[in-house]
Amino acid sequence: MKFFSPPRENFFRPLTHDNRELCAAVLRALHERVHGANADYAETLTRDVVIEVVLRALADPMLRALVFEAGQPVRPEDERAYASDLLRKLKEHAWLEDYRDPIDLKPTLKLSRAGKAFSETFADLDDSRTKTRQRNMRSARKALAAFIATRDADELLDAHEFASRVVQDLQDDIEYFRQLIQSLTREALAQKIAWSEFNEFIEKRFAREYAVRLVADSAERHRGQIIEALDQVRALETEHRALADGNLLQRAPWLEQELLGRSPLLWLADRIESMVEAACSLKLPMLRSEMNNYVRRFTSLLRQALSLDYGAESALGRTMSWLKERPETERGALLDALASRLATCESRLPGGVLRWTVHDREASYAAQAPLVVDDESRLAAVLRRAEAEAFAFSDGDVLQRLLPLLEQGPVSLDALPVENAADAVRVLHAVGAARSAEGRELRVRARKSGEQMRNEFFAADNYVLDARAAGTTESSSR
Repeated sequence: MKFFSPPRENFFRPLTHDNRELCAAVLRALHERVHGANADYAETLTRDVVIEVVLRALADPMLRALVFEAGQPVRPEDERAYASDLLRKLKEHAWLEDYRDPIDLKPTLKLSRAGKAFSETFADLDDSRTKTRQRNMRSARKALAAFIATRDADELLDAHEFASRVVQDLQDDIEYFRQLIQSLTREALAQKIAWSEFNEFIEKRFAREYAVRLVADSAERHRGQIIEALDQVRALETEHRALADGNLLQRAPWLEQELLGRSPLLWLADRIESMVEAACSLKLPMLRSEMNNYVRRFTSLLRQALSLDYGAESALGRTMSWLKERPETERGALLDALASRLATCESRLPGGVLRWTVHDREASYAAQAPLVVDDESRLAAVLRRAEAEAFAFSDGDVLQRLLPLLEQGPVSLDALPVENAADAVRVLHAVGAARSAEGRELRVRARKSGEQMRNEFFAADNYVLDARAAGTTESSSR
């Protein structure tokens, strides 16, 4: 697809003139009027509506100065003529296009596909408006649950889109904090404290967006449920998977370029899992680090400003400004006078505020008993080491105990032998070992059965474990 082809060969021309800021404001207002959160979908976009949006933008003095001379009276006819001319340019360069309402067959206007996409970008970049934060982690989990319940291919595609937005949202947040740190550094060099940006961050952005994103919509909070849902998706029967694969290829033809012979359903499940894992293990720690860096940098500058008082109105600030403006001879004379005055000063600690406690440097150490190595001490050391390692199991150890049982077929957790406390701990770690990197290499899967298991040690959700042979492929399993 060629973008700059008729009628879009000069698509960005309205944004290249001196009044481009006004044009961007009009496009942003049109998107909010038609596709925004407060859009009135019963109202069609007519010529009069577009002219009204342009006239409303002209009411802003800063934008009005881009079109008309400041301080000069402007007739309403001139304003309306400019609005009509801007409407003509937007239609000529494919931002707007004619549209006939199928209900009453009246000629109306609408944002073109490209116009809607780029005007939405202008609207998203506007930080002054109240935005509804997208709960992408919860949306991905609900879309997966809906696909499992209805087998609707669109739900799985929506889950993939929501999961991709999780990583992008976190990356945008990281870039936002890096921009705040750069702005804070510039303000510090200009001997200012960025109070407005910090207050906006605390009162608006953090309280309304980041606090919820780090708690209610945290990637770590929903990761377990999403992984369980993906295991259920992968465990679909062969006929249901084949039907879902056909629907996915019909809904999203772009999958054929990514599959390389794999099942579309399994490819989407792996992509969703990889994006959620990347958000939890990489992007979320980076976001916390950048947020901590910003708060620590602001706190450091604020503490420095309060302790040094280097403002222009302070004595130190006036002295430094005077030294900067005067010639070298006068600077030398002032520094000599200050040195002679400070030479007779005596530094003392204020009495009654700080107290110093003298510690004896000679510490008395208790006499140690002689080191005795005999059979009893060796036995005690072996027992301590055995107690420390009694319940220390790695994923590989748990899988080695499970694989012989899984060779005979799927096994549920309640069917695993539990003869002692060590076996009970292995059962508790079985699901985590199956979902670990070693478990994926050994092709071990764990899916929730929907039932409860109970033994003399614990009660928990029951899972079914199974393992494919290392050489088994998707086609052969079908």
